[in-house]
Amino acid sequence: MTELQQKLDEQLAELNLQYLRRLQHELPQIQQQVLALAVDHSANWRERVSELLLKFHTFAGSAGTFGLPRLGLMSRQLELDCKAWLGNQEPPPAIEFKRVAEVLEQLTVTELSESLQPAIAARVEREVKGQALIYLLEDDDATGNHIAQTLGSYGYDIHWFREVAAIQHALALKTPDAFIVDIELMQSEDAGLSFIQRLTPELQQIPMFVISCHDDFHHYLQAVRVGVAGFFVKPINASALEARLQRTLSLREHDAFRVLIVDDDVLLAKHYALVLQNAGLRAEILTEPAHIFVGLQQFRPDVILLDVHMPDCSGPELAQLIRLQDEWLGVPIIYLSAETDSERQLAVLIKAGDDFITKPIGDHALVVAVFARAQRARQLAEIMTKDSLTGLLQHAHIKERLAVELERSQRHQQEVSVVMLDLDHFKKVNDSYGHLVGDQVIIALANLLRQQLRKTDVIGRYGGEEFLIVLPECPLQHAFKVIEQIRVSFNRLPFVVAGTEFHCTFSAGIAAGINTAHPDYSIEQADQALYKAKTQGRNQVLLAAPI
Repeated sequence: MTELQQKLDEQLAELNLQYLRRLQHELPQIQQQVLALAVDHSANWRERVSELLLKFHTFAGSAGTFGLPRLGLMSRQLELDCKAWLGNQEPPPAIEFKRVAEVLEQLTVTELSESLQPAIAARVEREVKGQALIYLLEDDDATGNHIAQTLGSYGYDIHWFREVAAIQHALALKTPDAFIVDIELMQSEDAGLSFIQRLTPELQQIPMFVISCHDDFHHYLQAVRVGVAGFFVKPINASALEARLQRTLSLREHDAFRVLIVDDDVLLAKHYALVLQNAGLRAEILTEPAHIFVGLQQFRPDVILLDVHMPDCSGPELAQLIRLQDEWLGVPIIYLSAETDSERQLAVLIKAGDDFITKPIGDHALVVAVFARAQRARQLAEIMTKDSLTGLLQHAHIKERLAVELERSQRHQQEVSVVMLDLDHFKKVNDSYGHLVGDQVIIALANLLRQQLRKTDVIGRYGGEEFLIVLPECPLQHAFKVIEQIRVSFNRLPFVVAGTEFHCTFSAGIAAGINTAHPDYSIEQADQALYKAKTQGRNQVLLAAPI
């Protein structure tokens, strides 16, 4: 067990103890309330029973999470009893309240402490990786050389094997981050496919990209059945292959999904947060619904976990309030509640929700449910905001992100650099080789930018062959070194058309990000530096003049 894991278990155990202490205080109070009803329920009985119902509802949803399943089951039954009483015109007889008091009396602190089990959070082990290691199985020299050269130019550590035996030997020594396999090797028509099928279950979890001479339903179906992440038909578009490879590896080593937990039960919210954090997600807790918009802007969650029953503002009311702003329409809202009635659950879901989780929920089930929603939401967000050719942010969205980063840089007193980048003599490329080749050049540059910039950097296609890049926490001089290195790498990238090889260059201007009412000022400064680089000969990076 690592030090971090041990610390997490200690935190979870402490939450369990805090919950137990809360029960020591609250259970006797509830018992006294029930006994008071048994003695005299002539006045305000409905209001008093409603109060009891909410308390039992809370215990039904939380007790199991803290290792007290018996308390959870009893509370759920008592909640149902309260609902039945409230459904009648007359109060229940005193004997009913005495029965409930006896049930509560059984739940002594001693009994609870004996049944208290430490919560064990689901853990996700992650290996810190540097350069992505790719194994390529391809016996065609032209295809293999093209893929190896292109991926090598993007910074991948690619190992090329021509025979199944050779790649099997390599696997005994080191495990790659991804496979690229020709499923129709010359040594046997299905040799590549057989190699995939014989992989161990552990190796089959590694992203697999297949190459084929065939573009038909049967071969696509074969690929799907062995669990491939990408299917590419010869002649191979290596840039498209790299783009899919990059997206897949980024998804596996994604920026941590952000989960906003809105729940007035602080202990339960802390438990959920610790469980999610241990699984590699980020979690923030919000106990005051009135602070929701501040929380959304500062944390920008991928998923919202929302308690249904809260004082002052219910979960469905808060969900509808969130949906009033277009910015948060795409964020999944998962309701959390001890409510088991399917009709009530559906009624809640209609009001701006996306899913419903019944409390108590196991730690692993919680992680899986949240992770699946977050992953899907991020994928959809990328589709909606990304340029169809490059996969980079569209014009409007890169400007929005620039505004966010400028505001954040001012708030934290950190430097941010803004880059305008434009391909040189791009019209000549289109005129000489055609627009399809021109598109491949744009894609190649986009892929190279993604590959060599940080995950925290923001890249957008500003228009045509022009790109806008935002580098948070990056002074101008460091930004210059980064973009200059990318310029050199791009100059070396070969493009081949009908046996003819050519190279492309770009020019760039860099400005310091200035937080103004509108990000256009920073863009204008970077654009002026870009224009100067163009007029002074192109294929260079220049800094904007000091402000």
